[in-house]
Amino acid sequence: MSDRGSEYRPTPRKRPSVKDGSRARAAAPRTTRAASTTRTSAASGRTPASSRASSANRAPSPSRVPSATINRTWLYLIGGAIVVAILIVAIAFFLGGRHDEPAANDAQEASADAAAVQSNKNPGPYSVNFTTTGDLIFWREVADYIDANGGASAMANIDDMLSQADVTIANVESPLSDNDSEPIYDKDVYIIGRPSAIEGIVNSGIDIASLANNHIMDYTGPALQDTLAALDAAGILHAGAGMTEAEAEKPVETTVNGVSIAFFSWTDIVPDNFLAFGDQPGVVSARMNMDDACKRVREAKETHDIVIVAMHWGVEYQDYMDEGLQQAPAHQLVDAGADVIVGNHPHVLQGIEFYNGSLIAYAHGNCVFRQSFDFGNTHESYVLNFDITQDGIENLVATPLYLDDEYGIPSVATGEQAQTTLSRLVEISEGLNTAFDLHDDKAYITPIS
Repeated sequence: MSDRGSEYRPTPRKRPSVKDGSRARAAAPRTTRAASTTRTSAASGRTPASSRASSANRAPSPSRVPSATINRTWLYLIGGAIVVAILIVAIAFFLGGRHDEPAANDAQEASADAAAVQSNKNPGPYSVNFTTTGDLIFWREVADYIDANGGASAMANIDDMLSQADVTIANVESPLSDNDSEPIYDKDVYIIGRPSAIEGIVNSGIDIASLANNHIMDYTGPALQDTLAALDAAGILHAGAGMTEAEAEKPVETTVNGVSIAFFSWTDIVPDNFLAFGDQPGVVSARMNMDDACKRVREAKETHDIVIVAMHWGVEYQDYMDEGLQQAPAHQLVDAGADVIVGNHPHVLQGIEFYNGSLIAYAHGNCVFRQSFDFGNTHESYVLNFDITQDGIENLVATPLYLDDEYGIPSVATGEQAQTTLSRLVEISEGLNTAFDLHDDKAYITPIS
C-alpha cells in the first residue's frame, strides 16, 4: 500500500547488516562387505622302495626329468588354477553384492517415499469450504474506531459471514504492535495496527493469515515478532513472513475434513530491507525466483490434496489486472499445481479468472481500511466463498462489501450499492473465462468452459 497525502514519517533508522548463513549437508554412511578366500594345497606322491632300489644300479640320464617332478609340477599348476578360480568367483560375488545393495536400498526408499506421498492424499470424495477476503489494515481511522469501540469492533459487521467457512484466509497487512521505535529505513508510508484488533480477527474465524506484503515489516523485527506472537497465541496459522529466512519461507500445512492443505504466501512488492535473509526477519517473494516458487508448489501438490497461494502484487488503484505482473505468474503457478491463487495489494477489486480448472482472484480490495483520500473504488470489496472437492472448484459465490466513508469499517453491501460493485466485477472479469449470475445481492460464478 502506498498513499498520496500527508503521512507520518518517523525518524529513519538503518537496519542491522545482513549476516550470511551457511548450510551443511550430512552424508549418509556407507557399509562395506568383506570377502574371505580359502587357499588349498596339493600333496605329491612317493615312489615305492623297490623302484628306488632298482634305479640305484642305473646311471642317471641328464636329459630326462624324473616323473615325480613332473607330477608335482602339474599338481601345483592345477592347484594354482583352482585358487585363482576361487578368487575370481569370490571377487565377482563381492562386487555383485555391492552393486546390488544400493539398487535394492534405492528401490526400498522409493517405495517408502511413494507410500509417504500417498498417505497425505485423500483417495476418496472430499469437500472443504473456503472463504477469502482482502487487506486488513487496523491503522489510522480504523485504529481510532477500535480505540473507541474495542478490538472486535472493526470486523463486527462481517464476522458471522467470514466465520462460516471451514477455512478463512485474509491478508494481515498492518503489524499488530505498539512498538513503533524501530521503523524500517527510508520508506514513504509507515503503518502499524492496534494489537487489540486480534479480537476481530479471531471473531471472524480467520484460520490462515497471509503476511507477505509491503507493510508487515514497516517497524522491523520487534513489531513483526509481536504480530507473530499474537497470531500464534490465537491459534491462527500464518505464512510469508518470519523472524528468520527459514521461518518466513515455511508454508502452512494443515488437514481439514481429512484433506491435506498447503498454503504459500509471497509478495511481489518488496521495499528495501524487507526480505528475510539468514537470521534476519522479513518477508518472502516469488518474483525474485519464480522457478523456485513453481518448484515448491509442484512438490507441495505431490503430497497435498489442495495447494493455495496468496500473492501480493499488481498496480495500486488499477481496476484491471496486469497481464505481465499478475496473469503470467498466476498461470505459471497454476500450471505447477496451485488450485487457488488469492490476490491482494491494489486496494480495489480486480477480476476473477478460471484457468485450467483453478481459481485466480486477482484482488479482493480492502476488507478493513480507510484510505486517506478518495481515489478510485477503494470503498468497494468482495468476499469469495467456494468449495474445493476432488473434482475441483465448485459453488463459487462473491459477496460485495462496502467500507464506510468515515472509518473504513466494512459491511455487506445491499441493493444499489451491491449491484454497482458486482457489475464492476463482471466488467473487469471480461475475457477471463468466467460467467456471472447476479441475484440476491451476490454473484454466482462458473467457468465458461
